[in-house]
Amino acid sequence: MTTSFSYVEPRVIRQPRSRWQASLKVVLHQGRESRLLQAYWDEVAALNQHTAWAADLTAAQALEQITLLRQKARGNRLIPDREALYQALALLREYSEQVLGMRPYDVQLLCVLAMLDQQLVQLAPGEGKTLALALVAIIQGWSGRPCHVVTANDYLATRDVASMLPLFQCCGLSATSVGPETPAADKAAAYRADLVYSTSKQLLADYLQDSIAAKGQVSRLGLTLSGLRGQRHSCTMRGLYSVIIDEADISLIDDAITPLIISSPQPDALLTEGVMRARQIVDQMVPGYHYRLNEEFRDVRYSRAGKQLLEQVTPTLPSLWRHPDRRKDLLQQSIMARDFFIRDRHYVLVDDAVVIVDESTGRMMPGRTWSYGLHQAIEARAGVPLTPPSKTAAKMSFQNFFKLYHRLCGASGTLQNIKAEIFCNYGTYTLKVPPRLPSRLRVHAFQAYPDQAAKWQEALRLVRQKHEAGLPVLLGTRNIADSEQLAERLTAEALSFALLNAKNHEQEAQIVAEAGLPGRITVATNMAGRGTDIKVDSEVLAGGGLVVIMLEPHESARVDWQLFGRSGRQGHPGEVIPLAAADDDLLCKKLPLWWQPLRQLLRQGLLSDNLARLVINLLIKAAQKRAQNAAFHQRQRLNRQDQKSREMMSFVKTD
Repeated sequence: MTTSFSYVEPRVIRQPRSRWQASLKVVLHQGRESRLLQAYWDEVAALNQHTAWAADLTAAQALEQITLLRQKARGNRLIPDREALYQALALLREYSEQVLGMRPYDVQLLCVLAMLDQQLVQLAPGEGKTLALALVAIIQGWSGRPCHVVTANDYLATRDVASMLPLFQCCGLSATSVGPETPAADKAAAYRADLVYSTSKQLLADYLQDSIAAKGQVSRLGLTLSGLRGQRHSCTMRGLYSVIIDEADISLIDDAITPLIISSPQPDALLTEGVMRARQIVDQMVPGYHYRLNEEFRDVRYSRAGKQLLEQVTPTLPSLWRHPDRRKDLLQQSIMARDFFIRDRHYVLVDDAVVIVDESTGRMMPGRTWSYGLHQAIEARAGVPLTPPSKTAAKMSFQNFFKLYHRLCGASGTLQNIKAEIFCNYGTYTLKVPPRLPSRLRVHAFQAYPDQAAKWQEALRLVRQKHEAGLPVLLGTRNIADSEQLAERLTAEALSFALLNAKNHEQEAQIVAEAGLPGRITVATNMAGRGTDIKVDSEVLAGGGLVVIMLEPHESARVDWQLFGRSGRQGHPGEVIPLAAADDDLLCKKLPLWWQPLRQLLRQGLLSDNLARLVINLLIKAAQKRAQNAAFHQRQRLNRQDQKSREMMSFVKTD
């Protein structure tokens, strides 16, 4: 049953709260968290009292109940009417068991109730978020308004719709997935479905395309006026109402300030000429002598020698780029292309084209480009043909996009340390839900090594040890280059393995499906960190479970735990061994200055093993805290800038 078209207006983006006000409210909320959890458990107990009633319904009676429940949902009365909501969820539980063979646990139903109350829930990996999100989607879909379910990637969107479709159809709802492979002619029909699974990038791109077609923010009034003029609306989506986000921290935090830009190529011979000349000039510059690059703020400061060189080479630049400000921007992009953006980490080359790699997921992002000439500077550095720069037609950050939804909820296994920011930016509370079964995952402290060579040698020793014990091993690296280097070392050690990174992502499903087999060795970037469930053989569980070895800490402890969570799911045993060296990127670039002497002692091997382990764990915490604070302040700064821009562009300030 497909809902008829009626465009739902986006809501006005709310004024962001101050960090301190948000923190205070979150602290007060956390003080009530145990009572709130108990209240939800009481609701689950009340819901369970309807189990017998739902099981005794005939098919005709169940269909009649769904009709009544949909009527309540259309009038926004289903969620506030808790007795009716309990009946709905009891009925959905029976349907789920009948058509999917999966009966939702009480923990999953608790998560559903919390999400229907517009909260984000932190649920341990493997606890069944996919089914819980589907139940929330059904309740929201019954309202007749657009309901979007956001997944971590396109593969998961397609997979989740296919696995949950029998349940959706039993509940009288249509569901589909929308991705890059969806033909443009079919998108409008796909968005007419009651439930749409997609990625945040796809949803925002389609919303911006609608805005361009409507010559501004698309609205019901504008579409009505177009209809009165006899013009057919070209709107692909049917509005923004409710959004349910899987792996919510990716969309709401990690990708929050990333702007998605809709643009069209616009040839610019002057830019091409300037970029090529800038590369020649930068090749003459020596980092540390002519300039210093602040990687945290992506800023370049020239020394006296650097300024003298610039004065000498300025006459050789095309006339457009001789102005000091333009020259500064042009050369800064070229320096960033050489010193900051690294091949097989930030991008890969595919058929002589630069393809951006998402650092948080390790996946390629074809069709995405860097702006302000940076993409062309990287192409010049990589030695591939330069693409024409693009003219921006529309852009928006994911942070602002998700604020346009009337109802926002979601789930993730890693929402720790971001509760205040989530509330500050989205006005949404976060609830940590205990796992159904106690965790049996053994997470070791970071093992300390003076340098990369010692760390890699220990990683190979651990792999051989676990492999000979018949246990599967998942080795997690931060980038493609490290995964390929590790693959070469394993090959030299005559150890067979499977490699998963952005260059061979087509084999992801097969590699992940086999990663839990006895003695299997899997090397992966962050692609193996989200949305995938590694099935572990019973023989492996008896021996201790999947072993995860992380070769380098990330800038956020949350991302570390994304990889850790591949093991020990659903109360199964598992082991995590994180490794770190004194010359890891995180400690070299993000560690505060006052911690550097300790890092040097560690690097020189002057500490005992126990003391070295204690020190490196302290250093990692300090570096991650600094990196996370910097990222938080950057998101807040851009948030305030966006707010000021909206106020300057309107006659009346937004609420």
